[in-house]
Parts: sequence; structure tokens; C-alpha cells
Amino acid sequence: MALGRLIFLSDEEVIRIHETSLKVLEEIGIKVLSKEVQELLAENGAEVDSARSIVKIPSSLVEEAIKKAPKEMVLCARDPKFDLKLPTADFPFTSLNGIAPLVKDLETGEYRAAKASDLRDFAILCDYLDGIDFFWPVVAPEDIPSAVQTIHGLAIAFNNTKKHVQWQALSREEAKWQIKLASAIVGDEEKLKRRPIFSSIHCPVAPLVFEKGSTEAMVELARAGVPILPLSMALCGTTAPVTIAGTLVIANSENLASLVILQCANPGAPMIYGSESGSADMRTGAINYSGPEWPLIGAGANQMAKFYGFPCYLPIGIGQIPRDWKELIALSQGAVVGALRRGDIAAGFGSLESAKVSSLEQVIFDVEAWEYARAYLRSFKVDEETLGFDAISEVGPGGHFLGIKHTLKHFRQEIWLKKEATILEPSEGGSLVEKAREKVREILSTHEPPQLEEEVQREINQLLRECEKEML
Repeated sequence: MALGRLIFLSDEEVIRIHETSLKVLEEIGIKVLSKEVQELLAENGAEVDSARSIVKIPSSLVEEAIKKAPKEMVLCARDPKFDLKLPTADFPFTSLNGIAPLVKDLETGEYRAAKASDLRDFAILCDYLDGIDFFWPVVAPEDIPSAVQTIHGLAIAFNNTKKHVQWQALSREEAKWQIKLASAIVGDEEKLKRRPIFSSIHCPVAPLVFEKGSTEAMVELARAGVPILPLSMALCGTTAPVTIAGTLVIANSENLASLVILQCANPGAPMIYGSESGSADMRTGAINYSGPEWPLIGAGANQMAKFYGFPCYLPIGIGQIPRDWKELIALSQGAVVGALRRGDIAAGFGSLESAKVSSLEQVIFDVEAWEYARAYLRSFKVDEETLGFDAISEVGPGGHFLGIKHTLKHFRQEIWLKKEATILEPSEGGSLVEKAREKVREILSTHEPPQLEEEVQREINQLLRECEKEML
């Protein structure tokens, strides 16, 4: 099967990154700020310097963890029709970006702090659009107290989409309440282990630091069977060596260290290899999403994930407001480059200003662009029929293939014919931005995601009250 892909590393280079990562973990170690997790790792053979919070992980423990971890998994949804089986055979499953501090107001166009109603609107939009496969909390609602923000936010997500929800927890306590919410929806905690309707992202602090709250949450969720995505965000020249190879070593070491923690907590715990690593703008220190290093590092990270056999997360998205229809199609090339790295799940829709702002109308643009990007990601058969020897023989030198049966049989699969929009009307006249806003208004006013059963909703509401009593 032929398909477009971006390959960056040779087989030998993959092995060298793997071996250097093992050396980093064994000789340099990671900083783990949780005493509980330090003890967990020590019990399984790691060397712990508690005074410095440094944990050195032997290569044998890493290799054992790689063997224990599942290589396939299902990200389940409230509606099983939207379950996502990983790894994917074709296109990556896509989602919104996460998590921006600001939102672009749909009516005024001004940037402002996000509210719970914004999170609900993004969830409804995600539920409606076929081009989005799962929901990531694209904004952090500032009108919800920070101590209970992730718990209330998860409840909002479950209430407004039937698709899989990818979330985060910043402490063990948050993780416990999230597990209770999801268990109430699926039935109980044992059923949640069989059907994890949410997964969780946890970002190590590059280079090689694991925060107390996030790491303890990761352990708690892993024991509940919730898939974990450790998202390395190392940057060349600032939080990683300035070399691309060195940055890949940091990203890979953070993923392998996360894997060891998870397998020590719960052997067989599902993990998705994750990287949003790239280069820093050496003039400002900020992440350079438009830099040519960004897709190359992602391609290398995906190769490392596949070397171990793990599903992989990589970001995509266009991140720009198109002025017209032609520019929208041109901007889809950015999503193409991101997707050609061939991750299994991806996020980035609805993001502006280098992920500082989330925008409802940008979700529409990104989904439209994604439809065109998918043309580059199709798979093509290479067999006796498609090689076309008989067709070439029939036409002969100097002939023409347009009218023969072979062309009529295969052209719809081989030639991309899609010209029309999937969501927007590409007609002349009118602002494309206003058309996107109108579409958002239409979706929010007409689409009603399937609601939770009344008994389940009562239980969720009671859990939220108990959570507030404990956490506030």
C-alpha cells in the first residue's frame, strides 16, 4: 500500500536515539517531585536520591515497561459508534487545540477570558462536526474556581459531546473526582477500565522534570485504566539541546520515563506516545510553530513511537484566519505537513496566536482545510491491476488513456475530485469570516448533543457538589 509519509530518521538513527535515551535515564536520571512516585520507582528497582529528587532508571526497567505496555487500545466514547481504535490504519484522529487562556468572542471578535459557556460551545461544535473525532478542553473557564476547574470542565464535556474526551488532571485529588464522574456515566469503575471514555494528557517539564501533582494524577488515572498521553514539549536551544537529535533524545526520554511510571503503577496501563516538541525562536525563546524544525522533530518522534510499537500523538492545524476561499485551500498545506508525519491522533483545530487564543470560527476553517489535507494522506494500491500493464498494452505508444475502461474504473479513487466546501459555502461575495460565524451560530442554535440520562445527571450533579465541598 502506497501512502504519503514524512520519514526523517534512518533505522540506525532511531536506535542511536533509543540507546542515548536509555543512557540519559540510567546515568543522568529524571527529577521526580513526588515522594510517593519516588518510592514507587524505588520499589521497582530505580535508584532514588531523595535529597535531590533525582531518580535513575535502569535500562532493564525501561525494556520491561516497553514489553508490558499495550500496543493497541480503544479510546472509547459515550456512543460506541465514535470509539477510536489505535493505532490508525489511515488518517489520524483529530481534535481541537488545548488549552488557551483566551477566547476570541464570536460576536465582537475581541479576545477575552474564557467562560464555562465557551467550553460548552466548543464541545457542541466538536460533537456536530464529522471532521473532529474527539474533544480536548480548548479553553480553561475562568468563571469556575481553579481548584475544581478540571472536574467541572470534564462534566461540561461529557454533557455536550458523545465523542471521546481527552482531558487533564493537575493533582491526585482532581484525578479521583474525574474517575468518579466517568464511572457514573459508564456504570462503575470496573466498567470504566473496560470502556475508558476519557484519556488524560500530562506534560513533563522539559528537561526531564516530573511535577508532583501531575505525576500523582497520572498514577491515579493509570490505575483506573484511563489512557495516558505524556506530552513532551522540549524546545531546541532552551529546554533541550539546540540540536534536533538532542531534542529528540529529551522528548524520547520523557516518554520512556512516563512509561516506566505508568507500568510500575499498573502493569499493562495504556499509554500514547506524545510530542509537541519543536524549536525555540532564538530571538525570543518562544516556541516556533512555523519553523521547519517543527515537522521534522515530530516525524522523528513518530518514528520513535513506532519503534516501540506505541500509538502516537502529534499536533496539526493551520492557525491562521484565511481572507478568502483560495487562501483557505493554500493554508491546508500546513495541515498536510503536520499529518504526513503519520501520528495516530492529532490536535490543533481552533487555535490562533501560537495557541494563546481559541476561536469557534477558526474550528470551521481548520476542519475545511483538513478535508483538503486528507487528499494527501490517502493510501493507494500497488498491485497488478493498478500498475496498469494491460492498460498500457491496450493504449500503446502515442495513445491516450482517457476513454479506456481502466481509467473509468479507477479515476474516482486515484484522482481527487472534491471541489466543493464541506461546511462553508465557497460562493463569491461576503466575508469568509462572517460565513464561518454564521455557521457556528447555526450549529449552536440547532444541534443538541444526546443528553445524559436523568439519573446519571443527578449523580453527576451530586458528585460536583461533594467535590466543591471537599476542594474549595
